[in-house]
Amino acid sequence: MAEKRVLGRRVKPAPIWLAGLWGVGGTGLAGLAWAAVAVVAVTVPPEVTVTGPRTLLGEVAFIEALDPTGRDLAEALGRVDLGAAPAPGRTVVLRRDQLKKTLLATGLDLKSAAWTLPPELKVTAGGAPVTSADLRAALEKYLAASEPYRSGRFEILSLNPAALPDLPPGGLTCRFQPQMSSNPVYVSGHFIFSQDGRDVGRLKATAQVDLSVPALVAVRALPRGRALTEADLSLTLVPFHQARGALTDPALAVGAALKTPLAAGDILRDRALARSLMVKRGDPVAILAQQGNLSVSAAGEARADGALGDVITVTNLGSQKNVRARVIGPHRVEVVF
Repeated sequence: MAEKRVLGRRVKPAPIWLAGLWGVGGTGLAGLAWAAVAVVAVTVPPEVTVTGPRTLLGEVAFIEALDPTGRDLAEALGRVDLGAAPAPGRTVVLRRDQLKKTLLATGLDLKSAAWTLPPELKVTAGGAPVTSADLRAALEKYLAASEPYRSGRFEILSLNPAALPDLPPGGLTCRFQPQMSSNPVYVSGHFIFSQDGRDVGRLKATAQVDLSVPALVAVRALPRGRALTEADLSLTLVPFHQARGALTDPALAVGAALKTPLAAGDILRDRALARSLMVKRGDPVAILAQQGNLSVSAAGEARADGALGDVITVTNLGSQKNVRARVIGPHRVEVVF
């Protein structure tokens, strides 16, 4: 027998002894006699797997047009909706009587088809609506947009979600909603699942993240009392748990003296710096004023001595007005608003 293409699939014609469910001359689906004029053959296996939100006859049965005149009927039978698909990974059982009732309600010419229906049809939804890769991607998206992960480097070491809730089949989106924590290495929160703009479920999860953040480190051994220069320091990524108190802005360190020696590779922390004066009364200073995304600078003169972090009075040489400013580096101050 030659192969025929039905509903986009190549299917070998069923042998003429295919059992039918339409009685010759009958008025309903009954018996096991061959249809009097069979132009379509429909065979439903006892177990199938579906992937869509609805269970269509064309997805669970082998439907074959035995004659060119049966093509329209085969197409129409393939579109028969047997009901909603089960939740992903779940199975539902459709009895033969249920299938008969659904088919009879379509009004299609069932007498022109030869039927093979099992006593029960087990329909299983294949796959899960959300995979572990989807969860990891949602968490990575959140981390990449949040501090301190955004300015550092991170790697998800482990992700431990709870049991996946019952979710509707079909296209889902997933986002991560964190719980507040003081330790960004251990992340907890919920994955929120949405469909068509509506939240349809949530999943609690915890994760461990390998996080590195930028910090200034000594590029060589530095003795106590040394006035630091830019060449003494390098901005390097270090493990988050080692970065407490670490300085990240060279301007806050250059010109300051070390209270303690540093070995090559040691992290420079604020407590290692002596409170040496970075501005003296009468010194010229660069005044930085910043609000939001707007930043301006002006020339000024210090009206008092100041170490790193001190707030002193400076005179804006352009306007001759005095302003309060914090010392942020050698001969550099920032206006305090």
